[in-house]
Amino acid sequence: MSYHTKIVFGKEQVRKFYNKELFNDLEKSINLKKITFDTRAERSAFYKGIAESTGRLEFEVINEFEDIVEDVKEDESKFDYWAFIEQYYPKYSSSDSVLLCDILTRKLDREEICEKDEEYIRDWDVRKELFELDKELLCAAFENFFNTVYPE
Repeated sequence: MSYHTKIVFGKEQVRKFYNKELFNDLEKSINLKKITFDTRAERSAFYKGIAESTGRLEFEVINEFEDIVEDVKEDESKFDYWAFIEQYYPKYSSSDSVLLCDILTRKLDREEICEKDEEYIRDWDVRKELFELDKELLCAAFENFFNTVYPE
């Protein structure tokens, strides 16, 4: 789900909007913005921030909607589990397991890996190891997601 909004910035442009006057090209490029937010919290924080940093009469939200069912292209219809893991796996950026998955994936994709890594995984069934490791990461990410959405 994503949140879309159109905002007019500028006291004169807000007045023009309410008077149904047309914006010129320069005003459209500077004062009329379309913004997409991934979460409701992100959208709310943005609104709070602009309300605190500018006067209330200096901007106006002119259109806002939630995109519940996005246009799904054929190759985008698959679940992107790595995006989910990246978002919800605890300590994703410092995880040795995530690093190992990256190494194993590059090996399966026939990309170059360093000699030290090549030696480390030399006798492994790379596909099987990657599958098991991905399952563990996805389960941990899902558990973290579940605990975030439905805290005890």
